[in-house]
Amino acid sequence: MQLQRINRTDAEAVFITVTNDPVTADQLEPGKIVEWTATTTAANAGIYVNLVQAVVNVTTGIAAKVAGAVDSTIATGAVGRLQIYGVDTVRASASIASSRLVVASSINATNIGHVTEASQSTLTSPEYDGATVGWTVDDSPNATNATVFLCCI
Repeated sequence: MQLQRINRTDAEAVFITVTNDPVTADQLEPGKIVEWTATTTAANAGIYVNLVQAVVNVTTGIAAKVAGAVDSTIATGAVGRLQIYGVDTVRASASIASSRLVVASSINATNIGHVTEASQSTLTSPEYDGATVGWTVDDSPNATNATVFLCCI
């Protein structure tokens, strides 16, 4: 884990190193949200990630727990960095107002690995909570990006 040097002008950020799951064949691009890959190989557990490709469900969440936001492009099978804490610009499926909880969801083929506003239902499950990415900290500048305080730890 890498912790950005604390100073008065830059917000703190926490990063982890992961491997893009070579089986999924997806290139991971900056700002996209990834989840942990379920694996039967113990050596890959907690290391392999892939893009969130499912629509979040209020009772079942997504396929696995959110791992973080991609920091810079990670090729298939390559090692790279995810931001898991701090302010970051992430891909969004729509313009999202400030102070909203956002979750990972892929609402269609265009919006794979994006965030969307969390459901306000009181019927959410622990699995749904695993899709939580963080809170928006300003009104989205457009319908494709959101500034989010990530809290994927």
